[in-house]
Amino acid sequence: MNDFDILQNFSFGTYRPGDSAVHTLHPALKIAALILLSVAVFLSPLFPDMPLLFLLFILIVRLAGMRLRNLLRGVRPVLPFLVLIVVIQALFIPREYEGNALFSLGRFEIHGEDLLFSARIFGRFFCLFLLFTLFSSVSSVSQISHGSEVLLRPFGRKGFSHDAALVITITFRFIPLLAMEAEHITKAQASRGASFGTWKTGPVKKMRLYLPLLVPLFTAALERAEILVEAMEARCYEPGRERSRMEEYDWTGSDNLALGITLLTVFLMLFRRIFV
Repeated sequence: MNDFDILQNFSFGTYRPGDSAVHTLHPALKIAALILLSVAVFLSPLFPDMPLLFLLFILIVRLAGMRLRNLLRGVRPVLPFLVLIVVIQALFIPREYEGNALFSLGRFEIHGEDLLFSARIFGRFFCLFLLFTLFSSVSSVSQISHGSEVLLRPFGRKGFSHDAALVITITFRFIPLLAMEAEHITKAQASRGASFGTWKTGPVKKMRLYLPLLVPLFTAALERAEILVEAMEARCYEPGRERSRMEEYDWTGSDNLALGITLLTVFLMLFRRIFV
């Protein structure tokens, strides 16, 4: 049954409580760092910037008091999709080449540029998924709500920041719920004799076996959304209203240091992208 433990192997969107230096950073700073480091990932070439970014993420994981193995374990469910993206980029995206092909598959030719481009795409998606997993592991739902509201406050009318922050919060909250629902549906179908194969059967075949689960999964998600709406209406929720908070977050010297490191990283990526 280990192959059906989706929630256990899916670390994205799961908050891991702690009191490390990363956990105690200001929520708005963590969201801003997530956005800026995502930009740095998209700007970085394959060598040497992307391995350096990966080492930076490993350092953040260590500062957060977590194990990298636990975060990387959450990459396995999305690995078939990353491989599929790489195959599409290598075989079906036309580009101009210099020199002969390394090898051919029928009418498809694989050049060195294809391999480098596919490796860069894979590395970027891998680093982004690791970054978002790390962010969700050190940020609770209330912190994401608070940080989103602080960052969005200058960009809209009164009350807009709270409504937008609520949407972002619900999105992150639903990720582990959907993983849990997918695990329950998979185990229920397996107990009735359904076969979903193993990772040794190949990622493509395993994805095809999981496709029939999409309909009951989305049905369950809609049911949970309806329950959430009824619960909010029962508590007299009104959009656009300013609300107080039980906990406030202060900006500290650690936040200044983390912001400086993040801005320096993005600046170096921009500098290398433009001038090198």
